[in-house]
Amino acid sequence: MTSPWTAGQVASVAPDAASLAAARKLAGSWSHAGNKGLALWGLCQGSGSKPYQAVVDLRGPAYKCSCPSRKFPCKHALGLLVEWSEGRVPSAAEPADFAAEWLLRREEKAEGTGEGGDEAPKKAPDPATAQKRADRVASGLAELDLWITDQIRSGLAAMDTSWAGFDAIAARMVDAQAPGIAGTLRALAGTVASTENWPEKLLDELARLHLLVTAHQKLSELPEDLVHSVKAHVGYPVTTDSVMESTPVHENWMVLGSGITEEKRLFTRTVWMRGRTSRRWAMLLDFSHGAPNFSTEAPPVGFLVDADLHFYPGAAALRARLGATHSEPQPFTTLPSGSIDAALQEFTDALAADPWLRSWPAVISSVVPSFVDGAWFLVDESGTALRAEGDSDLLWKLLGISGGYPVAVCGTWNAQALAPISVFTGGQVIVL
Repeated sequence: MTSPWTAGQVASVAPDAASLAAARKLAGSWSHAGNKGLALWGLCQGSGSKPYQAVVDLRGPAYKCSCPSRKFPCKHALGLLVEWSEGRVPSAAEPADFAAEWLLRREEKAEGTGEGGDEAPKKAPDPATAQKRADRVASGLAELDLWITDQIRSGLAAMDTSWAGFDAIAARMVDAQAPGIAGTLRALAGTVASTENWPEKLLDELARLHLLVTAHQKLSELPEDLVHSVKAHVGYPVTTDSVMESTPVHENWMVLGSGITEEKRLFTRTVWMRGRTSRRWAMLLDFSHGAPNFSTEAPPVGFLVDADLHFYPGAAALRARLGATHSEPQPFTTLPSGSIDAALQEFTDALAADPWLRSWPAVISSVVPSFVDGAWFLVDESGTALRAEGDSDLLWKLLGISGGYPVAVCGTWNAQALAPISVFTGGQVIVL
């Protein structure tokens, strides 16, 4: 039987603190609760005459509830996890009727799509179509390089730095089938509006784009891994089939953080993992439009997953897809040590391989969060300090969890500051 989650692991899947608090208040409202294998179910009495039917598939985890809440997971699904973590969900021989059908459909779907629940195979484009796209991209990038040259020649003071100004050239990149570059261009308007030293950052971004255009023009001269990186930053698609056909990396993967973001009803789920032996980083990305109902399942935070990962090609390969799993996830209680110097060196190595990287994951152990002169830092035992950034509430939460004592912090480093994702303390991972 799967070991119950800790309180920190339950908190890691909550959409917000209010939902978790509401879930804890449901204690005593449950009936017909049970668990078998990787499934939980129960009836929660609300204000209406009929109780809400909540089901959790721990393999995702995935959730189903008869309540009308638009949060994911809702307070009832979270409440069921709380009951389980506190030992109030008994084992059962078979799932309840209201849970059995949904769980069976999920099993059939997983079996029908293969290990990891990947979508049906996509047909690869024929060579003529691929060449047509490459020609279209090349034409668009030549136009972009001319635009960049004009901006530098005229000077940034004369540049149209409004949203409309950047959107015009970004739209041209969309037409040229270079969506990665279009996204970078549209983000520049926000950089100008929100950053005091925006001319420096804008010039840096224009230089990166010029380097990317130059690299694309010389694809035939580049190493294969770097070719894949260039195409990824431009926005060439990579089929799931081609990734899953690559040689997998079999490891015990520590799941160190996860999060869901939303922009224009496009939900993105990110899961950060690190190999316990190899210390290799991996990032699982999944997308869902309209609602956070992802087609693939994410391993739970704070667990060790014995699995195969298939990495997307690139000079500093980070994004991956989950392949075959070889045993049930098990919680881990220790982390390999990680210093500030080691984290900075990992970023340096990754950036040397792929100069268009924006950030790289890092784990730093034995650091104390500190707020000094209006800025946040992570300070290690030697007094070395690393700048931290992020939402103010998140950083204060990190400080509160640490209590002024050393903790291990997982985050992403962007050469300027570390954005915390999760904190490891007391033998458990707490997602921030």
